Amino acid sequence: MGATREKLEVIKIIRIVGSLAAIAAGVYVGTLQPPPGLTTQAMYALGITVCAVGWWMTQIVPEYVTGLMMCTLWVAFGTVPFDKAFYNFSTSGWWIMVGAFGLGAVAGRVGLLKRISLWVLALVPPTFKGQVLGLVGSGLIISPLVPSMNAKAALSSPMALAISDSLGLPRKSAAAAGMLGACYLGYVIMGHIFLSGSFSHYALIAALPKEYQNVSWMDWLIRSLPWGLVVGVGMTIAIMVLYSPKEKVALPANYGKDQLAKIGPMTKDERIVLAVLVGALLMWMTEGYHRINSGVVAVSAMCTLLGVRTMTANDFKNGIEWPAVMLIGSVFNMASVIGFLKIDKYLGSLLGPLLDTVIRQPVLFVAFMAISVFVLKFLLTNMTSMSVMFAMIFAPLLAPLGVNPWIVIFVTFCAGGIWVLRYTNTIYMCAQFGTKDEMATDGEMVKLTFVYMVLIVIGSIVSIPWWKMLGLM
Repeated sequence: MGATREKLEVIKIIRIVGSLAAIAAGVYVGTLQPPPGLTTQAMYALGITVCAVGWWMTQIVPEYVTGLMMCTLWVAFGTVPFDKAFYNFSTSGWWIMVGAFGLGAVAGRVGLLKRISLWVLALVPPTFKGQVLGLVGSGLIISPLVPSMNAKAALSSPMALAISDSLGLPRKSAAAAGMLGACYLGYVIMGHIFLSGSFSHYALIAALPKEYQNVSWMDWLIRSLPWGLVVGVGMTIAIMVLYSPKEKVALPANYGKDQLAKIGPMTKDERIVLAVLVGALLMWMTEGYHRINSGVVAVSAMCTLLGVRTMTANDFKNGIEWPAVMLIGSVFNMASVIGFLKIDKYLGSLLGPLLDTVIRQPVLFVAFMAISVFVLKFLLTNMTSMSVMFAMIFAPLLAPLGVNPWIVIFVTFCAGGIWVLRYTNTIYMCAQFGTKDEMATDGEMVKLTFVYMVLIVIGSIVSIPWWKMLGLM
């Protein structure tokens, strides 16, 4: 107990020192003489942003508090008008997040997500390999329905533990780790191929220059398909090879059907939520045809559930992760402010000569981005803010070459999902905490992250011809 208290005190001191250093760095940057191409207001904005990034790293206060403080200070120091500093809270992307969070929360509360998962698991063989496929498959179905990767990790991992126990796999064995890995692959990692698979995707789109922000649900899926195939198939095979139990195991006969029988027939609320979710997904997928804004669809779907009282006031207050929504809204605004003050163009002119060779060779470029994130991940644990920074640096360099900077946000955000060390990935921690740390050791799970790191690079390289065909390169 004493040793734990001492560790906590050390961490607290590190956070305080780091936060003070971030303030000092922000003041230093903000008071520098503006170089040619930047204004005094731009330096103030950069100083405030540097301080905010430092506070996100130290987490001295909740991340969303830092984000809102950043936007407020931009206005207080006269760097940009209020409507620019808080502009993206009124955009489609932000409201898609609010609606999607609401839909996912209700679907989880009424039991629809669990039922869908059991439907898929009941269709596959009751063996280790069969249940691996079932967990990946059910995750693929659930991923676009729940935009919070943290929630998906926390809610799905107990199901993986129950299946592992039913198979008779010893807890914290390699085989049990394989079941958790299959769950994490399906519910979290494969969410990268769906726009609605993570609320951060909307923030990343908003970080792009305006001419590249028109990315529909179907656009995102089509662009990411080759990557998803490489990573999904590759990791599934790796799990079956690296984690298969030495002895043959199988679930009891009719396990899936028995579990479905326990929860009973679909309720009225489940049927209503299923109909609304399917309708919303279809509208998102066909936005290019009907031209109804995705944000309008998301909020309309949520209001429909509120109107028929399937979604309650408590769902609206507690089911939606308002701190996360506030944080992402604040990150949204970074791109608006950076663009308004022409900081992105300055960074492009400054870094362009240094990165010219890299960005002109697609294979080298995507590999460079992924590997850079692997290294920076030990310092910058926030996947979203890291990808936003990459977008701000590379977007002005890629535009003259005809390269869509969507590639930057996709590759860097996917690469940021590694879990070599637990503290660097809160989503992975949610999966472990969902099983109370009783299912798999970090030592067993880290083997899978190394496989993931290799497949991220391979998947990105394999995608290059596809991206060229789609006109993204």
